[in-house]
Amino acid sequence: MKLPNISERELERVARQFGTPLFVFSGDAIRQRVAEFRSAFGEEWPRFELMPSLKACPILGVRALLSQLGCGCDVFGPGEFEGALRGNVPPSQISVNGSIKDEGIIRRAITLGVRIVIDSPREATLINDIAGSLSVTARVMLRLKPDMADLSVTSDFAPDLLISELSQRIKYGIPNSELASLVDAWSSFTQLELVGFHAHVGRHSKELEVWSAWATAVALKAVEIEALLALSDNPVINIGGGFASELDADLDVVDRSGHTPSLSEFAAAICYALRQGLAGSAITWSNWTLEIEPGRGLHSDTGVHLTTVKNLKYETVGQQRRWAEVDTSEVFLDLHGVSDDCPLQFTSVSSTEAPNHVYDVVGLTCNAEMLSLDAELPELSVGDVLAIYPTGAYLEPMAANFNALPRPGSVLLDQGAARLIKRHETVDDVFARDIIDGF
Repeated sequence: MKLPNISERELERVARQFGTPLFVFSGDAIRQRVAEFRSAFGEEWPRFELMPSLKACPILGVRALLSQLGCGCDVFGPGEFEGALRGNVPPSQISVNGSIKDEGIIRRAITLGVRIVIDSPREATLINDIAGSLSVTARVMLRLKPDMADLSVTSDFAPDLLISELSQRIKYGIPNSELASLVDAWSSFTQLELVGFHAHVGRHSKELEVWSAWATAVALKAVEIEALLALSDNPVINIGGGFASELDADLDVVDRSGHTPSLSEFAAAICYALRQGLAGSAITWSNWTLEIEPGRGLHSDTGVHLTTVKNLKYETVGQQRRWAEVDTSEVFLDLHGVSDDCPLQFTSVSSTEAPNHVYDVVGLTCNAEMLSLDAELPELSVGDVLAIYPTGAYLEPMAANFNALPRPGSVLLDQGAARLIKRHETVDDVFARDIIDGF
């Protein structure tokens, strides 16, 4: 297994205790990954803060553990905002992102002292007006769209587009054509306290040259408008997230064959570029607080999905096949037809035998559900538990109810103890929002 301090025996015990399908998260692995991020970036930057994005793993038990570890939180929209608060994140450590924020979330953020990332000039006006009505000052950042025109590298997600083009086509951030007028009008926003700058290019590359170019572009754009800063002695520069996990099970990545840099390599390249880009700043680079928002890079390799073999079928006429039918689904694993190109790994936790048999592992909906073709596994029996990994990021929140399937629960394994942190859905949950009165 790739997860530290979790044995096959322990995973099988958890499966028997809590039932499958089941998402399992390793508290030890989360602690280790947080420590690795802090070590790598802390070596390069004296003022460093970890702001994991909630969207990657919006499970409150996991988020509460991150809060215990002193991590802040990047949130998108009112749902994630509420999730961060329920996950014990101090309001002062929450950063609210998003291109559309209604009056309700803005008002609540200001009231609680939560930082708001401004995405448009209209939003700046709205936040200023609401803060004025409350007779308080709102802590804000500006989300920038740095120019990467000189970077002739394509995206891992969209190979038909250069990253320089893609970074400008995405909706997030203040358009550069509107930024100048916002800067000119900034003195009129008397209720806004600008504490720093934010930018996020997304998970577009594992190439260090891309990250260096991105960090440089962010820094140069920040220097252009740093005169607006209210806290010139310790401003914030947030470069977003998008770091790859070691196993890189991201289905949207076209080419997963390349080397995934270590966190130390990411940190060294990014921080060197930032220092170079901030050379023109009136503020010493070491007085800037660097924030990053890891999602997949923090969570992916800390989770595993458990499923039970429910049936075995064999074809010996013509093309010989073995099918292992399991109680999970592609709609829980965000696979959607992926078969022989499946980036997830499958292993049995019920057998110590060598993986010398080949099975097609298939799921339980009416779709073909070819979770993994030609998976090498030990000889299986009905009732055996399979582990699928890495599944710690973006899979549990993407799970759907196709075929009216109740979604799986989640368990946290931490310091030798297993506890349910999200119950299994029931059929009643699936249909809870339906209204048939009057039919």
